[in-house]
Amino acid sequence: MKLSRKDLLRATLSTAAAGLLPLEALAQQAGKTVTALTNEDLIAMEKIAGIQFSEEERKAILASVEQQNGLYKSLREAVPDRAAEPRTIFTPYGGGSVPNAKVVARPNPVSVSLKGKTDEDIAFLSAQELGVLIKSRALSSTRLTKIYLDRLKNYGPKLLCLVTLTEELALAQAAQADKEIAAGHYRGPLHGLPYGIKDLFYTKGIVTGFGAEPFQHQVPDIDATVVEKLRDAGAVLVAKLSLGALAMNDHWYEGRTKNPWNPAEGSSGSSAGPAAATAAGLVAFSIGTETQGSITSPSQRCRVTGLRPTYGRVSRHGAMELSYTMDKVGPICRTVEDCALVFAAICGHDSLDPSSVDRPFTWPGKVNLKKLKIGVLVGNDPKVFDTKVGRDPSLKFLKEQGANLAPLKLTPLPEACSLVLDVEAASAFDALTRSGEVNKIAASLWPAFFRAARYVPAVEYVQAQRLRCIAMARAEQELGDFDLFVSDGIGEYTVSLVNQCGYPQAIIPQGVRTSGSTTTGISKSFTGRLYQEDLVLAVARMVQEAGGFHRLRPDALKW
Repeated sequence: MKLSRKDLLRATLSTAAAGLLPLEALAQQAGKTVTALTNEDLIAMEKIAGIQFSEEERKAILASVEQQNGLYKSLREAVPDRAAEPRTIFTPYGGGSVPNAKVVARPNPVSVSLKGKTDEDIAFLSAQELGVLIKSRALSSTRLTKIYLDRLKNYGPKLLCLVTLTEELALAQAAQADKEIAAGHYRGPLHGLPYGIKDLFYTKGIVTGFGAEPFQHQVPDIDATVVEKLRDAGAVLVAKLSLGALAMNDHWYEGRTKNPWNPAEGSSGSSAGPAAATAAGLVAFSIGTETQGSITSPSQRCRVTGLRPTYGRVSRHGAMELSYTMDKVGPICRTVEDCALVFAAICGHDSLDPSSVDRPFTWPGKVNLKKLKIGVLVGNDPKVFDTKVGRDPSLKFLKEQGANLAPLKLTPLPEACSLVLDVEAASAFDALTRSGEVNKIAASLWPAFFRAARYVPAVEYVQAQRLRCIAMARAEQELGDFDLFVSDGIGEYTVSLVNQCGYPQAIIPQGVRTSGSTTTGISKSFTGRLYQEDLVLAVARMVQEAGGFHRLRPDALKW
């Protein structure tokens, strides 16, 4: 009988553990050079792991640990960066696909005219309004694309939000859209609309630099699924937009992306470019990603509208991997309506992303506020609820419309669950770390994160995932009969919890706060139950329309 290499290793391991085969023979039969480990090495690792074995226990496992060490080289060679994600597929609590799930999205009726409008006025129209103009042929996709290309050339470098201008491709796609629409072939509300995408999505033949020096000349030979879906919807790709290096903060290899409302500060991260470009009227809409705040945080800073969908609702195929079980793809737009229309075009199961699912989505969603129980996120002080409802315009509006508002307190995510992101990110960029290329990334905390994660025992990573499951079940129990909840900013103390549980969240601008000479945007978040994007967006849209803050625009003269 011919033994496989795997069988041979198992056999030699058991023999070596019994003391019958010297380490050198084990290494020779395994075909690997193994550096002998000592009892002191095991003691050092025990200190890192927070455990303690006896001398006898260490003696019994030393050969096994040495054997594991000998396998690491072949493992690293077989699994290069971004080759494949683990087949242990993450699914939110009670999640997964459902049969015959339909996605239906039609824009709400809107009246819009070009009369008296300048190119700048046109640039700041919502995607919904631009879609009406293009469908009626009052505005051509080519003209709109040229408006945005000119603005990207003029303001993109000033705001440091533009990585690559895809001018040739954009003009060709715009011309095709005009031709199809003239022939009566209208693809839907995104047809002919120019958009920008975070520069961590693969675009065939176009640089995809991840915001980091080691990748700034990387040219993929595939398109990400979300790029393909938007092309099928007739959207026009005009730009690759900046992100913080490897999806952290707003610093990339050309500098710090600026907030259009206050260029003295950054636009926050990591979807820095999409938020800044949308706020500055450089694109009709944009696509970002979030692992833990990367859509909501820049949306708040740049005073735009963002949607972080339920984990798995939009394919991650062709996007830079950071966390296999936490990365989400979503739109950043000027209005909630725009987010709904873009989401409808990009959601759905993709065979190339094993975590993606089919779930129904209907827009415009039918919502009766009088039948909803909406939570207001509070801490330990019960007086906070009454104060918030009495002073907060968005909550007052919901109450006046008949919504049943009630205080909600959620147990924060256990801190130990942070190990999930640390380890998965380190795994995704392990080759970069071991090669030393990670040191080329300027002004980044990632090198230290990646190296520190190397000292997290595999057992503890699995335990962190188990704890995450406990946290998900507890969150569902605490949410009880609430349909959704409202929170300040990007979600207050629930940011980590809702991301690791996979809940959808919409964020909208709700005014400004002035302190001395500094003015900052105020945002409100609406977080819903799994796969309830239509309800979350419907409520957020009502509040947004009542406030009207989404219609404001920054002063381009400051850039």
